[in-house]
Amino acid sequence: MVSLEVDGVVYRRRGFLFDKDGTLISFSHWVRVMVERAHRLAQALGLSRAEEKELSMMLGVDPETLETLPRGIIYAPRRDAEFLTAEYLGKRFGLPLHQARDLVERVFAEVDADFPWEGALEPTPGATELLEEIKRAGGMVAVVTHDSAAAAARHLRSLGWEELVDAVVGLDICSQGKPHPEPVLRACELLGITPREAVMVGDTRADILAGKAAGCHPNIGVLTGLGQSEELRVADHLIPHLKALKIEG
Repeated sequence: MVSLEVDGVVYRRRGFLFDKDGTLISFSHWVRVMVERAHRLAQALGLSRAEEKELSMMLGVDPETLETLPRGIIYAPRRDAEFLTAEYLGKRFGLPLHQARDLVERVFAEVDADFPWEGALEPTPGATELLEEIKRAGGMVAVVTHDSAAAAARHLRSLGWEELVDAVVGLDICSQGKPHPEPVLRACELLGITPREAVMVGDTRADILAGKAAGCHPNIGVLTGLGQSEELRVADHLIPHLKALKIEG
């Protein structure tokens, strides 16, 4: 068992479950990923520069200022992002939906494979240190993400975290995504623990609700990603960053 202290309360737990983007890893790299996805889709479809910009804006990034846009696809789970992008291409440019889906899946996969992840990813404050402390104390770590498991594993390798994470659960290996408890339950199964032996940490309401529905406790919201204080009030604890979590063996 590992001791976790948060807000002056001490818990003894075996497993630590983390969302990935916005919790362990900064969202900053997704800006470049979205711009590249838009560029490659535009090339494949022979779009004009104006149409490419429109596509990038739909994905959630202004390609000229590199600012993220509210409610853009950049914030959507991967499966939803692929579907919404294909739907947009079908409506905007007249592609049959099956053709648009095939194109989007291929381009997204190509960008994943080609993107220079090393040096592009930034841990959130305290993330690396926290993972190291958990492992030194004998705890187990799982990443529970809306990304694909393969993409998540690639990100972990790029940060040198392979030895710090025991399991990765992506949306592609679950029939339901967060806030459904399935991904969290799957992570606990892979770690060989019960949900009551696990802590869930995430930056969105969906992360917290998934942890609660699975039976994890505590469920900790962190303000380094998408979620704002108001929507994360459902969490058992709310922290500004991962540095606020203290670990002892």
